[in-house]
Amino acid sequence: MLKHRGYRVAGCLLAAVVGVAVAAPTASAQASGPTGAQGINCSAGSFGSDGNQWYYNVSCSATGSTQWWANISCTDNTTRSAGPYTTFRNVRVYCPPNTLPVQGWVSYTV
Repeated sequence: MLKHRGYRVAGCLLAAVVGVAVAAPTASAQASGPTGAQGINCSAGSFGSDGNQWYYNVSCSATGSTQWWANISCTDNTTRSAGPYTTFRNVRVYCPPNTLPVQGWVSYTV
């Protein structure tokens, strides 16, 4: 578990962007989020594309007062977030058109 801008980070998925070719980013697997006292449990996140935009897809479940966000950073140096959520959700957070994902992660507060 890491801290990111005052939030705890449940997991992280990195994409390697090499050259100019637009292809599916290579990504490492995301570990499941912490459970128990932390109040959150997440699936392995993944990158995908709807044909126009890349996205980070993750499912998380939270309990108690835990809030969570899905986050993606993109090759145009932007970071986008979706949330906060307090229950189970399957979430996609998108990069802007014509950009690639760099990193996807879940942040949460308890």
